[in-house]
Amino acid sequence: MKETFFAFAVAATLAAAAEGTNESNKSESSAFSIEASVDVLSDYIWRGIICNDNPVWQPSVTLGYNAGDLGAVSLNVWSTFDATHRRGTSTNSRRSGGVQEFDYTLSYANSVGPVGLEAGHIWYVFPNNNGHSDQDLYGTVSYKNDYMTPSASAYWNYSDSADTDPSAVYFLLALSRDFTPVDALAVTPKASLGFGNHAYTDSSGGTEATDLTLGVAASYAVTEWFSLGAQVNYTWTPSHTLRHEGYMGEGDNQIVWGGVSAKLSF
Repeated sequence: MKETFFAFAVAATLAAAAEGTNESNKSESSAFSIEASVDVLSDYIWRGIICNDNPVWQPSVTLGYNAGDLGAVSLNVWSTFDATHRRGTSTNSRRSGGVQEFDYTLSYANSVGPVGLEAGHIWYVFPNNNGHSDQDLYGTVSYKNDYMTPSASAYWNYSDSADTDPSAVYFLLALSRDFTPVDALAVTPKASLGFGNHAYTDSSGGTEATDLTLGVAASYAVTEWFSLGAQVNYTWTPSHTLRHEGYMGEGDNQIVWGGVSAKLSF
């Protein structure tokens, strides 16, 4: 789930930053924000890859500062925990349970009219994999309008402790639209299409379409600072080459997944 819907989270962040920029009388204290959330999901899907086909829970904390015309800065800490003692097709083992990954993201966002811009750095850490870590630089551009929010993102995996090709790049195109059918309820249909260059996919082809995801998410604001949510998604591997090479993993090339979430915002 992490990167597949990361661009949608980016678009929402950019929209919030743009709104904050237009509030010229906003107090200094309210420029700071804290958000804590947890997702409980049926599977852990990342860029169309099944990282775990068993339930997971994924907490996240984001600290933000909106400097108005100067843009917004945020620091996010995200992690994923196996909810069972099974991971993928591995046998039942306590070693398979518990925390599997920590991600640290530092980002900067600003807007020029309806166009949102964001750039940042992601550091992936895998505690149970001999300290293996990856580092990405990324950039996103989005266009906020009355119909839908399209966005395009690029992630450059410039550093990898496993010594993979440092020219690996992943691209993500996304569309989303927010609806409010009743007060306090937001419904967001989503679609995204990911691509990886040759260094990223390590396949026999060139640039390949790695993952297509269609989904819908809903969020209900219980109070102004607490909300509950749910999502359901369908992910498929579009590239015939990658399907043949088992890109998704677990012997699959499509999966339906989803879950529920809770969020606190201050």
